[in-house]
Parts: sequence; C-alpha cells; structure tokens
Amino acid sequence: MPAVPKWTFQAIRIAFGLAVLVLLVIKVGHAKPLERLAAAKPLFIMLGVVVVIIDGLVRVWNWTQLIRAMHLAPKVAYSRVVSISWAGGFLGQVVPSTAGTDALRAMIAARTIGGPVSAHAAAIVMLNALSLVVGCTTGIGCALWLAASGDGHGVRVLALVNFAGAIAAAAICYWLLRSQRGLLLRVLRRMHGPWRKLRRPIRRFAHKMLVFERFHVNLAPIVAVAFLTLITRATVYAMVGLAVGVVLPFPAWLALVPAYTLSGLIPYSVSGYGGDQAAIVYMLTGFGASATSALVFALIVPIMAMTYNMIGGLPILFGRIDTRARLPASY
Repeated sequence: MPAVPKWTFQAIRIAFGLAVLVLLVIKVGHAKPLERLAAAKPLFIMLGVVVVIIDGLVRVWNWTQLIRAMHLAPKVAYSRVVSISWAGGFLGQVVPSTAGTDALRAMIAARTIGGPVSAHAAAIVMLNALSLVVGCTTGIGCALWLAASGDGHGVRVLALVNFAGAIAAAAICYWLLRSQRGLLLRVLRRMHGPWRKLRRPIRRFAHKMLVFERFHVNLAPIVAVAFLTLITRATVYAMVGLAVGVVLPFPAWLALVPAYTLSGLIPYSVSGYGGDQAAIVYMLTGFGASATSALVFALIVPIMAMTYNMIGGLPILFGRIDTRARLPASY
C-alpha cells in the first residue's frame, strides 16, 4: 500500500478550516461581520497588542525558571530565553514546516544554550501543562462564580467537561511518569529497529518532567506566574472584546483562556483559523454575546498572537539567534 503524502494531511486541515469559516460566515451573514469589523475601536486593539507582549514576556519568565530548575542552563539569562522564544515564534509563523512552534523553540534552545532537544522539550511541555491546569482549574472556579451571580452569563457544560478532563489527564500522565517508571523502561527496552534511537531522548524527557521531585523545585512561584499569564491573556481578550462590542465579566474572559487553549490542541485550524473560530463563537454566545460580535472577535484574536510572533524576527535580524547553525547531535 503506497504511503500517504505528507502534504495530504495539511491539505485536509486547510480545507476543513476554510469550510468551518465559510459555514460560520454563512450562518451569521457576510455583511454583518464586515460592518462590525469596520467599526472596531483601534485603541483597544493597540492596548491588546501591548498586553500580548507583556503576556509573552511573563510566560518566558516561567520557561526560564524551568530551564534553570532542570539544570539545562542554571545561569541562563532571561533576555537570552526571550530571544529564543521570539525566534521560535517567528520561524513557526513564517517558515513552512511540519514542526510546531514549540518544537522549533526546543531545537533553537538546544543549539543556543546547550542541552538535548528532548530535555528542552520537557521544559516546554511542563510549562504548557502547568498553564493549562491552572487555567482549567480557574475556569471551573469562574464557572461556579458566574452561575452563583445569576446575571445570565454562563460557561458551556461541554467546556466544563473539557476542563475537568484536561486536569484529570494531566494528573494521570504525571502519576504514570512518577510511579510507573519501571513500566516505561520495559516499553523502551522493547523498542527495536528505527525506534531504538528514541530510547535515550524519551528517558531524558521523562527524567526532566519530574522536575519538582528530582530537583526539589518549589512549585508555588511557577504556579503564581502561570496564574499571572492567565490574567494577562484574559486581559487581551477583554481588550479585543471592548474593541468589537463584546462586554463580559472578567471571569468569563478567564474561562475563555483555557477553552481556547484546549481548542488549539485539536489539529483543525491553520495559523489559528478554522475550528478555533467555531469554538470561540460557541463559548462567547454561551456568555450572551451575539454571533456576529463573537465571530469578529474570533477573527481578530489570532492576529494578536501573530503580532507577538513577528517580533521574533528582531533577534534573528540582529544576530542574537543564528538560524543557520546545525541542530545538536544529541536529542
């Protein structure tokens, strides 16, 4: 049976994303979103861009803490990690690749500050997992607060199920890594042929993921920064909402952050466009927003992230990151 070309899956994603956008526009009416977009208030959009940059810088501080805690580079400068983060975001935005933005960041970090790619990937996975767990936990709390307030704003039940499921999945995965290491080693020993070369990277990855037990790292400061990034991200959404006429209680924006993050884990969007718009419209209409305003909001939000990523061209332009360097031999 002939192998399926790699571009086939990307083509399916693009086709699906376009189909979702077309269906949303047809359902809402193509004229209404254009009118609302034209009436958007640019001041709030600009304020949102400023907060997006702050959000990214705060998030990188947590990544820096994890890199130091995992002993990948105990004395790495925060400014260096900022350059790596921006360069990875820029390349993920403008360079066609099958690797995701976080994978590019792990590769750039490995060749810039040293250490195996798998270890840097563990730092990024832990960063994302902590942010997601903090976001989902806060989302459940916000849902209870909104339900108790009785002002007509509510979190969708499906979103609550997803929040609880994400927290449970993260807890189970961490328990397996911590308590079932023997099982993992037995599985690795049975990996032969081309899979054999993945044994060491997987062992390194699993070892670094247990950063709080093996390296005696204090969890509280990292969780505090993760919560701060949740607030900054929700503030970005609130700014965009004000620009397009979606005014909601701040807990509603806090609940939208993990919902949008979970939607991004599903490969049904390209550069933030596609299924993500349907997920955002679904959430915002549950809060009482009109479908038109929700769709315009959903179309603007990915541009905010793109703006942050495009700033990553600066460290490459000024030679802070050498993208011509070879990938490290150790993964």
